[in-house]
Amino acid sequence: NHIFCAPSPRHSNLIVSGSFDESIRIWDARTGVCHKVIAAHTDPVSAVAFSKDNTTIVSASYDGLIRLWDVQSGNLYKTLVGDENPPVSHARFSPNSLYILAATLDGAIRLWDFGLGYNTPARVVKTYRGHENRRFCIVAAFADANPRAQAVVSGSEDGEIVVWDVQSRKVLQKLVGHGDCVLSVDCHPMVPAIASGAMEKDKTVKVWVQEEVGVREEENAPRSNVTSQRTTQM
Repeated sequence: NHIFCAPSPRHSNLIVSGSFDESIRIWDARTGVCHKVIAAHTDPVSAVAFSKDNTTIVSASYDGLIRLWDVQSGNLYKTLVGDENPPVSHARFSPNSLYILAATLDGAIRLWDFGLGYNTPARVVKTYRGHENRRFCIVAAFADANPRAQAVVSGSEDGEIVVWDVQSRKVLQKLVGHGDCVLSVDCHPMVPAIASGAMEKDKTVKVWVQEEVGVREEENAPRSNVTSQRTTQM
């Protein structure tokens, strides 16, 4: 059963992996030793991520559940379940680790307030729509380089990158430049820049940089199979 996701947090020697065998595993990156195996879900694990302080792991699965785990003990902390329970294709903590951003295969991205206490109920506080996501595990990310203009960013199966205002849920921009489904996006933590990667009909990684008139694809970005067309203005 192949490993589907394996992030490593900052300032830590740990790696957490999620697999199609429905488990998550916590590893020591220095020794390669697996410290914990957690029977986490009843379907393949689509995403795992650490909290900001590296004490909690969020996992997501095609079983429709989002779960929070204590890193030290491996114990289940909380389970988040939506009303319709669609397969969860991606999940991550917000930069302050007070919320969870989760993408599901019903074409929605939801922002969860999961509650800090064991008995505090979790609830969806925002839902973002405007992209296509019915088949693939597409990454969603926070763009928070500018605290006064925080955004949610996601790829889309139609080849676009969609940017929403966090608070209003309004679609701010749709970035066009890829020729296939955009599976992955990530945002620079300090400057307004987005990296995106697309599937086999495209096979490119693109870097987008905020400008006063919009967003352009960065021509001088570091290249590792990076396509840098001159400009894509919105």
